Amino acid sequence: MEKAILIAGISGELQTEIVQEALSRRFQTIVAMDPEVEFPPIGEDWEKLLRYLGWNKRSSLSAKSLVLEVASFTDLLDEVFLVFEPPADGRPLHELPAAEIERIFDGWMKGFLFLTKELILQFQRRKKGILTLVQYEPTPVVTALSLGSSSFFRAMGNALFTQYQNEPFVLRGFQSSTEDVKDFARFLLAPREKPEKTYGKWTKYTGKSSFWSFGRS
Repeated sequence: MEKAILIAGISGELQTEIVQEALSRRFQTIVAMDPEVEFPPIGEDWEKLLRYLGWNKRSSLSAKSLVLEVASFTDLLDEVFLVFEPPADGRPLHELPAAEIERIFDGWMKGFLFLTKELILQFQRRKKGILTLVQYEPTPVVTALSLGSSSFFRAMGNALFTQYQNEPFVLRGFQSSTEDVKDFARFLLAPREKPEKTYGKWTKYTGKSSFWSFGRS
């Protein structure tokens, strides 16, 4: 096992591909899931590498408990991937029930803040760690909720990069709208010769042609 990672955020195709890529690299992989859903089965090949843990995004206590559970599963958490995908609901704002608006705010905004706070506290105590924000938008972001939550996630990253730039742990972010989600997941977990070039900023991945494409957004 080369490293231990936590994958949390919005469940979707990208999160699934990151998990698969991590396991193919023999990473010890913890996945934070909505406690109300049935966790996927873990085959014998992965039972020593993969663990699903419940995370209620509406609860600050659940974020704290998740971090403690991760620590009980692995002695050293090397990196956390916080994965954002905008809400898929394309209805205009006036057609959305109040409960749906609250669900989006809880899951796409509050949840990230609660968990990020607990992770930073742990990284400060350990004086090491990598927090990687991943913003994936494969379709145009046009509704009030999708634009609002997307802008929030990006602004949260910008603020974190500035406020914690002198800490002994690493903060960084990656953005992409590529249709090749499997390749994006491979890019996120691939080793880099100079990883420090991605620290403290957003890096945009535009897809693979004849070489890796980078860009500062």
